[in-house]
Amino acid sequence: MKKAVLFSYLLVLAFSVQAQRLNPVKWSYNAIKTATNQYDIVLTATIDAPWHMYSQFATKGPIPTTVTFKPNPLVKLNGKTKEVGKLEKNYDKNFGAIIGTFAGKVDFKQAIILKAVSKTKVTGTIEYMVCNDVKCLPPVSIPFEVTIQ
Repeated sequence: MKKAVLFSYLLVLAFSVQAQRLNPVKWSYNAIKTATNQYDIVLTATIDAPWHMYSQFATKGPIPTTVTFKPNPLVKLNGKTKEVGKLEKNYDKNFGAIIGTFAGKVDFKQAIILKAVSKTKVTGTIEYMVCNDVKCLPPVSIPFEVTIQ
C-alpha cells in the first residue's frame, strides 16, 4: 500500500513539474507616449530557449501570432501592428515552407491615437503558437490590458 501511495505521489509530482514548463512565453505590456494623444502599445514576449514563436505573417503551416484589439470609442488604431525583434526565416520540413520565427524576445507594437484626453484602457487578445525542434504546443489565446493615462 505504501508503495502505491508513493508511486502515485511521484507520478503527480512529475506531471505538475512538466505542466509548469508548458508555458515557455512570458508577456509584459506597456504604453509609450510618442506625441500628444499618441502612444505605442507594446506587447513584449519573452520566449524561453529552445522555443520559438511564429511571425504574424506566417502564411503556411503554423498558427501565426495574431494581436486583436477590442474596440474602444476613445482609441483609434494608427496602422497595423508591427513586429520588432530578430526575425529568422528558415525552411520548416514539418510545414514544407519557409517560415518566419522569433526566439528570445519580440515586441508587437501598435500605434494608437486618443480621440480625447482621458484615462482609458486598451484591451484585446494575443493568439500565438510556439514550437521547438521536437514538438509544438497547441495555440494559446491570452487577454491583455494596458492603461493609458
